[in-house]
Amino acid sequence: MKKTTVVPIISGIIILILIALILPEQREMLHFGDVTWILIYSILLSLLYFLFGMLIEIKRAIQVFSKKVKVHWLQFSFVVVLILFVFVPPQYLYTLFPFQFSLNFVLRNEIQVILNVLAGILFVRSFYHEN
Repeated sequence: MKKTTVVPIISGIIILILIALILPEQREMLHFGDVTWILIYSILLSLLYFLFGMLIEIKRAIQVFSKKVKVHWLQFSFVVVLILFVFVPPQYLYTLFPFQFSLNFVLRNEIQVILNVLAGILFVRSFYHEN
């Protein structure tokens, strides 16, 4: 197996283990209502999901960043907005948009995970190398 294949697999396993260790702690803090730790765990989980999404596109990232990099600005700006939206914990989004029923499906934890991974993938894809 190539080194470029082994390192992402091991990194992915480490990220998944970290997620598995943090999720029960976050659930416990949700139960106790400790706002500070809920925020810390939510942002940390969002970051790990985002890194996992970037890890999915690691071969493309290596190819792109080994040469001169250009940016798809429209896609990059969309990714920045998506990152800002998904890094805010759903509990805080409920306080910002209490009566927005159209956003309720986006505020579910499962959808937040999918959007974080998607943001990581799109972040890598927003860069390309010049031929």
